[in-house]
Order: sequence, then C-alpha cells, then structure tokens
Amino acid sequence: MRKIVTLSMRDQIYEALRESIMKNNYMPGAMLPIDKLAEDFGVSATPVREALVRLEAEGLVTLVPNKGAMVTDIETKDIRNNWEMRLLLEPYAAAKSCLLIPENDLSALRKEIEDMKVTPFDNDRYVASDTKLHDTLYIHLSNNVLRDSIRRVHQMSIRIRYFPEGSVQMHKQVVDEVLAEHLAIVDALLSRNADAVAESVKMHLENGESRTVKAFIRNS
Repeated sequence: MRKIVTLSMRDQIYEALRESIMKNNYMPGAMLPIDKLAEDFGVSATPVREALVRLEAEGLVTLVPNKGAMVTDIETKDIRNNWEMRLLLEPYAAAKSCLLIPENDLSALRKEIEDMKVTPFDNDRYVASDTKLHDTLYIHLSNNVLRDSIRRVHQMSIRIRYFPEGSVQMHKQVVDEVLAEHLAIVDALLSRNADAVAESVKMHLENGESRTVKAFIRNS
C-alpha cells in the first residue's frame, strides 16, 4: 500500500510559493510581504517566514528585514550561463541515450507533439510535453552523475525557460518553432543516429537561448 505523506503547513506554503515563482506568477523584483502571505494562506507569520528562508537558500528570494522577501532578479548572464551548461550536457546525454529509449515512448512523444500542432494551445500541456521530452534525453542513462547534473541544471532553468513572451503573436511563433524542433529531435532519436540526435538537440538549445534572451530583453 502506498504511504500517504502529509506536508506540514510550512512545506505547503513553500511549495506553493516556489511554484508561483518558477512560473513567473511572481515576477523578478516582486515583494512578498509576510503579513499579506500569512493572511492569504490563513496562517501565522511563522510558517511563512520559514518557507521564505528555504526559498532564499535556493536563491529564489532575498529576505528583507521586517518586511518579507523580494523575488530575485534574472540577469542576462544567468540565462547565458544556464544555456551554456545545457549545451555542454544535453547533446552528449541525448546521443548516449539514442539506443536506450524504447520506440513506443518515442512514438507516443511524436504523436503528442503532432496533436499539439493542430489543437488549441494549452500552456500546461505544452510545459509538460517540453519537460517530458527533455527528461527523456537523459533519464535512461546509467551514469547517475550525468543524470543528476542535468536534473540540477533543469531545476535552475525553470524560471528562465518559461520567461513570458511579449505578445500572443510572438508566443504562437515561439511555440510553433519549439514544436518543430521537438519533432526533429524525436525523429532523430527514432532513426537511432547519435550524431543526428546530438546536432538536433544542439540546434534546439541554441535557438532556445536566442529566444529566451530576446524575451528577457523585451520584458525587462
């Protein structure tokens, strides 16, 4: 029987705030007053303060004495540093995974991407599909050091990867480009051609860095 784990109030607040920050619901520079958060969550200030301390340890907020916390800024160098690490790790990992990923998994991924091209945009589905594809590129590896390194880089990049675009039209253009690149990666994986896989992932990440920097500058 699966054990049911109940989160403490502090952990629930931490998870809720972390998710909101990661999804940019709280934008860089936004203030998170303890009193207001305590009121919103219906709790005392103590679990809110404890949650904010954890978020500061992760670099997501900076504590402001007697007030609360401020969501940390994202700088261009942070974006470039993150994408540099992804470019170093992911093409190599994808090439090594080329023969390890079950064909059924790849076929299902391809169908999902094709479906998204012709159905109304659903952001949650898009993010889930993007995460699934990039996880697929490394989760089958036996090298746990490489797996853990990529997982950590992914965690640090969530805010960066989904930085909002400036308009509906630009967002649609970006989504169309990303889906086309995802299809190219899956097709390369289906061909079991390690060089083609590495190149398709490299191109996708380079394009992703360019799109992200442009979106960041446009929204700064």
